[in-house]
Amino acid sequence: MKLALAQIDVRLGDIEGICSRIGDQAVLASSQGAQLLCCPTPMFCGMQPTSLIEYPNYLHDLLRCLSALAERLEDADISCLVPAIVPIGPSPFLETFLVREGRVVPLRSLIGVRHGNLDVGTWESPVFDIDGARVAVVLDLERDLPQLPRGCDVAVYLPLGGFNAQNEQTSAVAAVADGYFSEAAARAGVWLAYMAPVGAYDDVVYTGGSFVMDEAGRVVAASPCFEEDLLVQEVVRGSVVPAIDTHELPSFQREEWVWEALRLHLRDTVEANGYPRVAMALEGDLPSSLLAVLAVDAVGSRNVIGVAFERSEVFTPQQEAAECERMERVRQLAANLGIRLVERAQGDVSRWMDRDVPARDAGRLRAGIDALYLSDVAHELDACIVTALTKTDAAIAPDACVRAGAPFALVAPFGDVYLTYLEFLARYRSCTSAAIPAGLISLASIRQSMDRILFDAADVAGRDPIARERIAQIFARLEPAQIDGALEAHVDRNQTLEDIPLSAISPKAVSLLMLMTRRGEQRRRSLPMTPFVSERSFNERVWPATLGWSDLGRGGEDPLSLEGFVAAEQERLEELGEEHGERVRGEILGLLGDLLGLSPDQQQELMSEEGQRRMRESAMRFESQLRQMMESAGEDEMGGAGHAAPPSGGAVHHYPFFSQN
Repeated sequence: MKLALAQIDVRLGDIEGICSRIGDQAVLASSQGAQLLCCPTPMFCGMQPTSLIEYPNYLHDLLRCLSALAERLEDADISCLVPAIVPIGPSPFLETFLVREGRVVPLRSLIGVRHGNLDVGTWESPVFDIDGARVAVVLDLERDLPQLPRGCDVAVYLPLGGFNAQNEQTSAVAAVADGYFSEAAARAGVWLAYMAPVGAYDDVVYTGGSFVMDEAGRVVAASPCFEEDLLVQEVVRGSVVPAIDTHELPSFQREEWVWEALRLHLRDTVEANGYPRVAMALEGDLPSSLLAVLAVDAVGSRNVIGVAFERSEVFTPQQEAAECERMERVRQLAANLGIRLVERAQGDVSRWMDRDVPARDAGRLRAGIDALYLSDVAHELDACIVTALTKTDAAIAPDACVRAGAPFALVAPFGDVYLTYLEFLARYRSCTSAAIPAGLISLASIRQSMDRILFDAADVAGRDPIARERIAQIFARLEPAQIDGALEAHVDRNQTLEDIPLSAISPKAVSLLMLMTRRGEQRRRSLPMTPFVSERSFNERVWPATLGWSDLGRGGEDPLSLEGFVAAEQERLEELGEEHGERVRGEILGLLGDLLGLSPDQQQELMSEEGQRRMRESAMRFESQLRQMMESAGEDEMGGAGHAAPPSGGAVHHYPFFSQN
């Protein structure tokens, strides 16, 4: 049996276009002898369908187009495995449709109906026959592969999640060289077909790299990463076929994969929204310069417009020299990339607001005016706006991002990347071409950008200059990597204040970072789309917008847990039970003492531990004597009746109460 993996990049939700593309790929695969075409998972509604699947006509259009695809391929000797998310009641359900012989078969729903429990908890892997081979559909390698029924020849794995820079497995074939997937396939004894999606689907991005692995865990065929491909491979069980050497497989390099994932997402997002070009503000710093390079890689230099703003707040020779140097870096970058540069001068911002006195908040006004300039240029040249804000900006200074016009932007490519990581991305990209001025790829440049972010965050914290000065003092001795490390631990890994390494050096700084992150929740919801490339993005980490709680630590106390409170309550109930039992025993013994005419002293002695011990010994002697009497009575009765005596110990079974109590 030959199978084909259609690693195609389509527009999210274009149901008719997607089904047409699947049909074209099926015809092409059939011409190469394939009997089964496998399609990637997120094509129709992505992996976060929200309320889309609740809309009745969405499911109707999906099934209608799949039926049309089945009619188109009815006479072709090929079947298609098409995954799609559909509603099961109020919940989303990942269905796997098998399009074959003019029919559309919902495999997972069919299994649920046969078992009488059609719900989102149906996890049994569908298994079907293609040209004499048994094919299983796998959604979770660790869970599903060991549970496959015997006789399966090939498992088609449909990954659900997108690219995550902290999880190498999401890079598909690039993870094989580091030992992923091979052991699982060899242990299950089946061929593994990894159907990797490629492209941007809303805020999730996939890097491609589909592959086919034999039952020995060797890659026998692979698709390239970050581009479309149709992979056709014959599955031959029990035979040794040529394999790709490990050193010939792509190797996962984090900076390369993050860069290419961001490039792919920016290209697909701009194209999906129908814009021919992009525009961005060039500030002469590392974030905006790196964004310009990314945009050129994504859409080409002819389609990138840089907008530079000359500063009017220049009062000293030093400031004038710094401003000239900044503008020279911007012009040099534009020349290196071959992009169009539009320069604008603001003038006195107080005049813009028609103020009688000079503006004290000139920085805020300048940011807003820059945003208007950029928006006007983008509108004039029919371009969408992209912004260079980072995850560090979004964490502690989202207000400044909003003031600078971030809501006007279509996408923020670095919105899930911390500021300090941009230096590593820039060094990787500079190995290809030295477009970014060398002075920007340095720790000093990162520190300058971090100072700007902290200044904006402190400015939002309050207009009190004393408060701003205290905030500046708290962060003065910290390195940018320490700040980003604390934010990453808090946001991405949900660590508490005590668990963050920086808290041992400056607990006040960690508390302040957490406070700023919490206070920016509402503003972050106004920021543009961000591609997910981290363990947890801000779109996944959503807290109540009006939350008044911040993590201020435990003050040296041990962490409390729900299990501890449950154990304490159980212990309390056991103690109450013992006390209740003792009280009942005392009441019974008192009643017996009154019936037997015992004096209070005798009753007290009877209720003491020594008295209780003597009573237990007496009860045991009484029970033994009573047992012997009953055994003797049973033997006499059975012997007198002319019956043989039972085996030793047998007579006692005629008296179950005494034999068991």
